[in-house]
Amino acid sequence: MKILSTIFLAILTTSVFSQEIITREVGDFNELKVYDLIVVTLIQSNENKVVIKGEDSQDVNIVNKNGTLKVKMEAEKIFRGEETYVEVYFKSIDIIDANEGSYIVGNEMISQNTIELRAQEGGKIKVGLEVNHTKIKAVTGGIVEASGVSKSQDITLSSGGIFEGRDLKTEDTTIGVTAAGKADIYVSNKADVRVAAGGNVNIYGNPKTVSEKTFAGGRIKRMN
Repeated sequence: MKILSTIFLAILTTSVFSQEIITREVGDFNELKVYDLIVVTLIQSNENKVVIKGEDSQDVNIVNKNGTLKVKMEAEKIFRGEETYVEVYFKSIDIIDANEGSYIVGNEMISQNTIELRAQEGGKIKVGLEVNHTKIKAVTGGIVEASGVSKSQDITLSSGGIFEGRDLKTEDTTIGVTAAGKADIYVSNKADVRVAAGGNVNIYGNPKTVSEKTFAGGRIKRMN
């Protein structure tokens, strides 16, 4: 019985240790890049810090180099961050970049002048915005989902990149889609749409002006 109790205590201690909550001060940054299937929650704040939770919290590598904050697993845990959860507190942020199946989600509206969203290699971003301009790029299976308000937006999609933007209300939108990229966009004033090689764009909002061009199987559809 004593041996069993010792084994149980060792297992419990290991489990608690592996799920330790770690807080790190990271200094000022304007770009966030996430890798290795890690789930990140963005929290706009009056300070910059990172809180790490879940399995393998000790194995998360946080590096701030020249204002670019990178969140990834250590080499021996590469592509194994799906049970690791990170909260990134930020004062302001210019670029959000999801890579290698990571998932970045905002817990509330991001309010600022401009923002750039990038997703690739199956990474996904889901955010609410109150901005004047948004730049979006999704490639190689990356997904960007945005809601809220952006006066204008500029979108580039290719290699299966997806933009779910029906709930992001814009006045003016410029979008280029190739190689099976897909997008839902909401535009009230002017839409400039270029689609090629199996790309697909659905336009909501009944814009006053639509400039469109399709090539090699591209499709543009006005939804209302």
